Amino acid sequence: MTANLLRQREDPTWLAATAEWVEQKLAERGIALTSSPAEVRVLPWSAVYRFPTMTGDVYFKACAPSQGFEPALMCYLAERRPGDVLPVLAADLGRAWLLMPDGGPVLSDVLQEDVADIARHWSMVLGRLADLQIDLSQDVGRLLALGVPDRRPEILPALYRELLARPERLLHDAPEALTADDLPKLRALLPRVEAVCAELAASGPPVTLVHDDLHDGHIFVRLGENTSYVFFDYGDACISHPFVQMVSAQRFWPIRSSIQPDHVTVEHLYGVYLSRWDVSMAVAERRRALDLALAVGTIVRALTWINAVGSYLDEVGAELRARYARGVAYWMRALLERVDGLDGG
Repeated sequence: MTANLLRQREDPTWLAATAEWVEQKLAERGIALTSSPAEVRVLPWSAVYRFPTMTGDVYFKACAPSQGFEPALMCYLAERRPGDVLPVLAADLGRAWLLMPDGGPVLSDVLQEDVADIARHWSMVLGRLADLQIDLSQDVGRLLALGVPDRRPEILPALYRELLARPERLLHDAPEALTADDLPKLRALLPRVEAVCAELAASGPPVTLVHDDLHDGHIFVRLGENTSYVFFDYGDACISHPFVQMVSAQRFWPIRSSIQPDHVTVEHLYGVYLSRWDVSMAVAERRRALDLALAVGTIVRALTWINAVGSYLDEVGAELRARYARGVAYWMRALLERVDGLDGG
């Protein structure tokens, strides 16, 4: 399994090995390459390359250890829920390599800068997402065995304590980063975090797969009489309370637009999503569970940043280091605010 993929990119033997593997796997399917690969995105935790072929582009993804579960997860989902993800052309689970076809346009390509259009698409997306999560709640043991990170509410307090025990992963000399003054507030919050997590764990619905990085750039859309949506890029996925998926309302808004979330539409989309869940839970109970998940789900988001970048802090450039510091600080401060806002503080 690969280490820092920014370093691997500079290694010609690694690049040659990946290209040879892709060419071999495509040849087994009778598909030939038509030109050299193109770099799409390379970060410490994952690298994506596009390979043009005689039948269209395919995409190779290499995952670092922090996201090394993704190829196994995608193979499982492609078999278990083939309508919700792309087929897997090939995978090397030992090296955490994945080869997949082009999924076509993503949702960000087709969204209009119109709130009604955004709400229409996301209402359908959230219905499909809930159906997927409900079904996969039966598979939690298998998903954990595949290496999907465990972020269940009952273990979040322990993970939170571990974060606070390593302040060097939280504090950095960047604008908007957490400071030493933030730590006492975060430590004092631990009893409330424990209580909120316990209530969330007892509330239902059952834990399931959470994508954790779902926005309009990670959803393929197939327009037509029966428009369909396909989810991809599960490198930040985890097992948690399903409603943790909603922790960032900004994900409903176009990533390539200046449109900002409005309260009415966000509440409508929350309602669409919650309506798909266990009818044995009253509407007020589902909403309470959502509020709890929106509060402690911030820990999951902070852990996502730390899982992706934390091991490489001494190796990454200033820009990514600053993004990391801002991201962790944003979610830790949101935790303070959201937990304090539950039940009026």
